[in-house]
Amino acid sequence: MVDSKTFWDRMAPKYAESPMRSAEDYEHTLAITQSHLAPEMRVLELGCGTGTTALRLAPLVGQYLGTDQSGEMVRIAREKAAEAGLSNLSFLALSAQESTQESSQESSRRDARFDVVMGFNLFHLTPDPEGLMRDIFAMLAPGGLMISKTPCLADPAFGWKRFLVRAVLPVLKRIGKAPEVGLWRMSDVDRLIAGAGFETVEAGNWPAISRYVVARKPD
Repeated sequence: MVDSKTFWDRMAPKYAESPMRSAEDYEHTLAITQSHLAPEMRVLELGCGTGTTALRLAPLVGQYLGTDQSGEMVRIAREKAAEAGLSNLSFLALSAQESTQESSQESSRRDARFDVVMGFNLFHLTPDPEGLMRDIFAMLAPGGLMISKTPCLADPAFGWKRFLVRAVLPVLKRIGKAPEVGLWRMSDVDRLIAGAGFETVEAGNWPAISRYVVARKPD
């Protein structure tokens, strides 16, 4: 079994070259996300991978920071950003938990908070999703948005495959072919977000096994 950082460092080159899965659903949720952004916003994307989404969204906002625990993912993302010439886009090699801690300290020092925090295909991979969601709530400005998409591999929407995943995943983790993965249902995602104090603005399942949510921190 390998630790999560090592797993994603090793996967980074292949991940960067892999074709987009469920491209139609990705474009659909990306369009919804874009509709909630504005030029003056300060955005943090947790678990940004190789920067594919960041490069699409950064031109729409004032500042965009992407973080990922994998240094290799961040290296590739930085290369992409340099080629694109986006001066408002930066990347840091930090885990989601480290990102929220660093950002909270920065907010205290500079009296600045993020307007939007995003986590796509992230929360089911984190060791403490409840704590992370609370930290995100704390670092957002009043009225700020948390936008997420979470695969729900234990949801009935996944059909019989959810039983196969439950059986095979421990073996794949043991031989280093899969990271730690939480097996969630759609209701788990909604409960996580509401439990941190967020109000859901809109939500849907795109693709059918992933829960996409735009949630707002009350004023």
